[in-house]
Amino acid sequence: MGRRALGIALLASSALLLASAAALYLVEYRRRLASVEADARSLFEAQAPGIVEALWDYDAELARILADSMRNYPFIEYVALRDEEGGLIESGKRRPGAARLSYPLRKDRGGGASVAVGELALEIDRPRILAEAGRQALVSAALQALLLAASSAIVLALFDRMVTRHLSAIAARMDRLEPGGRGPPLSLDKREVGDELDVLVASFNAMRENLDSAAASERRAMEELARSLREKETLLQEVYHRTKNNMQMIASFLSLEAAASEDEGLRATLAGMIGRITSMALVHKKLYESRDLSRIDLGDYLRDLVAEIGRACLAERAGIGIELEAEGGTICALDAAIPCGLAVNELAVNAARHAFPGGRPGRIRVGLARKAGGDVELSVADDGIGLPPGFDFRRDGGLGLQTVLSLVEGQLRGRLSLGPGPGTSWTAEIGEAALGLPRP
Repeated sequence: MGRRALGIALLASSALLLASAAALYLVEYRRRLASVEADARSLFEAQAPGIVEALWDYDAELARILADSMRNYPFIEYVALRDEEGGLIESGKRRPGAARLSYPLRKDRGGGASVAVGELALEIDRPRILAEAGRQALVSAALQALLLAASSAIVLALFDRMVTRHLSAIAARMDRLEPGGRGPPLSLDKREVGDELDVLVASFNAMRENLDSAAASERRAMEELARSLREKETLLQEVYHRTKNNMQMIASFLSLEAAASEDEGLRATLAGMIGRITSMALVHKKLYESRDLSRIDLGDYLRDLVAEIGRACLAERAGIGIELEAEGGTICALDAAIPCGLAVNELAVNAARHAFPGGRPGRIRVGLARKAGGDVELSVADDGIGLPPGFDFRRDGGLGLQTVLSLVEGQLRGRLSLGPGPGTSWTAEIGEAALGLPRP
């Protein structure tokens, strides 16, 4: 039994004991007072004839002796005898709080007639009656308290042996309970009688078995899920790897066709297609090498793409360089990485082909930055000859620029803008939602 429950039980028992003692005190006082009043009435009836004759014969001494003899009764402390002429005979001492009883004295004249000869007044020592009733109630309350203490100790000892220690054993076992834990079933150091404790033990053992079964099922399900995920990851990596290889093979075929052709226009067209295919193949290569099969680091991807553009387009142009300024940690979804790479490829390849005619040297700068609001800014700029005056890229742009517009503003829901010279500066602002970026 807990301390709180024990304290409440003791408090309730004490309150009942005090109420019982108060009730006993009141009943005992009223019983004693009624008994003393009845005895006083009987005493008066016994002494009244002698006192009446003494008053009738004017024998004050005899009347005093008779009245004083009434004080021999334990609870009568004061007697007052008054005759018809106003004479007063007192015996004893008056006490505060005493109960006063008055009886008329009459002389029987025969024939049913009587005449008043005086009055007898008695004062009963009520404080003494109260004290004795209190002592009786106190003794009774003490006995009850002793019996209550003894019975409570016996009940608590029996309850501790038969209930509390078993509950403590169950609670300790529950504290150590873990799904899948080993150990024997719970049993109590008692004879099984089918009581509530036995029912509780049976329920606990059933719950333990259910938890063990559920834990085993969960482990099997998690192992199966992990195995399935590993198989899917392996399959997806193989898909990315094969896709990358197939794209590189297609690019190789196109390179062979370009090398065999004498048509400069066809060779330029094939070179553009090779660049686009290479940019997409790089995405699949990055995904194949990444632990996350749905996202890649956009900065790392653009770094490899810029290096590939330098090898493909600027290998024979020693005076032209291409560089990347990119912030790391920009993780991008697959569906957004491919159009970003295609757009950068188109703009950078276009700058390599047209911005530096006649062997003019220069630089091409590709940039990636995360803006304060979370959006991403892609930029491709060169310090070449720039675009002709009045050029409107939305109206006058060729297939490459129209492709970039479609990728940035159509697929990525961004905004493409052309900066002022010198040279040519392209900026694509793309929202973080379109790229699938986590908020900074």
